[in-house]
Amino acid sequence: MKQIPLQISRDKERDNTLDFTRLRAEALTLVQELSGHVWTDYNLHDPGVTILEQLCFALTDLAYKTDFPINEILADKEGRINPRDNVFFSKADILNSGPISISDFRKLVLDQVDRIENVWIEPVMSDYTPGASKGVFRVLIQPDDALTRELETNIAAAEKMVEVVRNCLMRNRNLGENFEEISILKAQHISIKATIMVDAHYPVKETLAYICNAIEQVVHPPVRFISEAELLEAGYATEDIYQGPELSKGFVPDEDLRERKPQVDPSEMVKAISQLPGVIQVKFLHVSSDGVNFSSKPIIIQPGYYPYVDITDARNDIGIFSDQFEQHSRDAVFWNVFRKIRETRKRHYTAQEKGLADHSLEGAYRNSTQYYSLQHFFPAIYGTGEEQLSRHEPPIRIAQAKQLKAYLLFFEQILADYLAQLGNLSAIFSPDIDSVPASTYFSQPLYDVPHVKHLLKAFTESGKTWEDFKKDKDNDYVSALREMAEGDALYQQRKIRIFDHLLARFNIVVPRYPVSLYDLLYHPPDEKIRINCELRWKAGILQQLPVLLKGKIQGYNYMMDPEMSGVFSGYQQWIYKMLHIERDVKQPLTAVFDRDHLDMSVSGAWHPVPIAKQLQVNGESIWFNDDIPDTAIDTKQYHFGHQPISLLKFGTDQSHYRIVEDEGNGYYVVLYKAPGQHTWHAAAKHRDREAAITAMHQMIRHLQVISADSEGFYIVEHTLLKPTLRMRAYGFRLLSFGGKLLLELRLMRTFEERENILKRLLETNWEAMSPADMYQQLTTDCLLYTQTASFDNDMQEIARMLAMIAAGHDAQYPKMEYYIDSGNGQALPDSFYRPAITIVLPSWPARFQYAEFRKFTEDLIREQTPVYYKVSFRWLGIADMRHFENIYFPWLKAVPDLYLRGTIPAQRSRLLDFLTKNRKP
Repeated sequence: MKQIPLQISRDKERDNTLDFTRLRAEALTLVQELSGHVWTDYNLHDPGVTILEQLCFALTDLAYKTDFPINEILADKEGRINPRDNVFFSKADILNSGPISISDFRKLVLDQVDRIENVWIEPVMSDYTPGASKGVFRVLIQPDDALTRELETNIAAAEKMVEVVRNCLMRNRNLGENFEEISILKAQHISIKATIMVDAHYPVKETLAYICNAIEQVVHPPVRFISEAELLEAGYATEDIYQGPELSKGFVPDEDLRERKPQVDPSEMVKAISQLPGVIQVKFLHVSSDGVNFSSKPIIIQPGYYPYVDITDARNDIGIFSDQFEQHSRDAVFWNVFRKIRETRKRHYTAQEKGLADHSLEGAYRNSTQYYSLQHFFPAIYGTGEEQLSRHEPPIRIAQAKQLKAYLLFFEQILADYLAQLGNLSAIFSPDIDSVPASTYFSQPLYDVPHVKHLLKAFTESGKTWEDFKKDKDNDYVSALREMAEGDALYQQRKIRIFDHLLARFNIVVPRYPVSLYDLLYHPPDEKIRINCELRWKAGILQQLPVLLKGKIQGYNYMMDPEMSGVFSGYQQWIYKMLHIERDVKQPLTAVFDRDHLDMSVSGAWHPVPIAKQLQVNGESIWFNDDIPDTAIDTKQYHFGHQPISLLKFGTDQSHYRIVEDEGNGYYVVLYKAPGQHTWHAAAKHRDREAAITAMHQMIRHLQVISADSEGFYIVEHTLLKPTLRMRAYGFRLLSFGGKLLLELRLMRTFEERENILKRLLETNWEAMSPADMYQQLTTDCLLYTQTASFDNDMQEIARMLAMIAAGHDAQYPKMEYYIDSGNGQALPDSFYRPAITIVLPSWPARFQYAEFRKFTEDLIREQTPVYYKVSFRWLGIADMRHFENIYFPWLKAVPDLYLRGTIPAQRSRLLDFLTKNRKP
């Protein structure tokens, strides 16, 4: 793009606020309009004009500081801008995401795992069972040359490499996906025999080195790590460079991530060699996989192998001819050049930094907050400066000077507060609300005004020295400024709007409903706090934003101990933030009911039969049930007896309680009654009324804690319940019109075996066979449902149905049903295991007892989950949740055994029963 030369314009408009003359003229015009009936000539000798000029001059100073570049306003004394306070994330933090595509995962493995030359991640596809294996991947590793040679004799090294790769992938695994099979490819040696004519004017040793390198590039092209500067020069946009996972070694261009070679074609080598400088002609080039039989035909790469060319192998015969003479150039010089070229092309720019030096968060320090009193600039006759008036002046004259100084303080406070606001921009935007002042309007005291201390009532009545008064950051003067600036409600309103703006920078809008309901139910109504629940919620999102965004669809690492943080996936963490769920994720949801000071039945245990009692209070007859023993008076235990679980919903509302005095027994009773109940229930007894009031508040708070601590959910990924591809658990059946069963697989097979049988069924022309031959071939693998009387018709129907399915018939019938053994004598359809998750939630917390919030939760989870996932919800009570947890956690712990040792977890069938019970179709 053509660069436009920089020019200084002569007609550039100057900001009015920086032009003292224009400010003075506009100010005088306003004064004349407002006081036109008062005579004055508005000349310099007029004191009002003098004050006006000083204020206009002070405004130019404010405008001058406001016009500083924003990086200089935000810079601290060291010239650095705090990114945490200003929500300035680096390019890598905010543009990089977690790995999503196959290319992303390949880059991640190449970056984090050493001794790997290349890696391929291939989805397990099916031509006949669409979506049956969606989300399951095979990983194929190509080790570097040194590791390849080591693996030929060291099996333990291969197992260690697989473990390292598996851990890398599991740490970054996405929801509903699984890397089931990880294998290391073996080297299929390729030998080269060639005759090449080269130009004698080029160094023969270097030419041969480039030829050998070109051969290696064709056989197994390397993946390069490139610097940001090089990619920018190549035309990449910054957002494209930082797309995908954050890498530590550099950036991998997508064009380097080629597909795995199914064959080695000599013609590709000829083409690559012919393009090299100094090469005249490739007379012939043949390849061999055994080092004996050479041919110009492509070599097919065997399954489980990758093509490998060893230039040092004596079976290679690459003849280099120059001026009709053969050159023998494989000496030390050749090997030095060859290795240098090879290493440079394999890891291009490895030694360079992955990113450019970032100076955007630097700037010259400007003390924008500093205010210099305009009273220094008044003529000495005014008596406002450091000199003051002579002590020989009359008292009335001295008093008038002080009066003027006090009058000017009003305007100066506004000017000084403006600069305080300018100098605290970082604090205004900072989400680190516990480390910055809780203000969006800032002020500063006018301690530097000449002789101001005698004008401050807060100082004259404090009894402190002037130095001690200034050191007190909470003296009456500063406190008054702070209180006048903004109250709690105004601060919360403005700070929340600022946080909403910051979130909108990243295209994030968080619904307020979850936190407002949380605040209503779980916080005491009389608690007045400046930093409220919503502020802390949004501040937490902003502070953790890079981590939250990178893990939005990340599944948990099932290779970790489920008692550790591995159970808490990035996806779960994101949903928790959106719903404002705060709890200890290492504890089961039902763990809150294991506390001793709450008498609540969750398992049907025996409780004393409550006694109905009556009290007369101010002429009112109050009936209540009492099952509190006399030994529990003045204790910290609460008795709610057989109250329903709605206690957690209504028990947090103080209006559902009463405290009445039982004069006959000499104690106060805390009574509880939920809406719809007719009789009160005694929850606690205390000898003192104040103790009863305290107990009531503690009960409410305790119920709030129970609800808050038991909020959360569990995620069951159906993919992890599916048998592995190598297990004999896959079957199918053929249904005709009306659901008539025609045939089904005789025995469960592996995934590949089922695919092969389906291929034979759907690609064979059964209609051309006789019924007897057809029956004989089908019964090899399948059970046929036919009768002797209708045998011929049944065979014809099966042939016709198979032909229709093979032709792509998409009506309801005929259809092929694909199923997988669930391990408990039942079979589930393949569709159950396709990208699907079940969210298991508790139904008892106060928020979750509201139907509106349940619907909101389900809608939000669906909105934040990739659209191709099927999401199901199960809301469980306390007893059902405990039953589920007894299955879920042992299953989590046993999942690694399924993929490492092929052992099906014992809890798998129980978990499937639990999920499929009353399952919606």
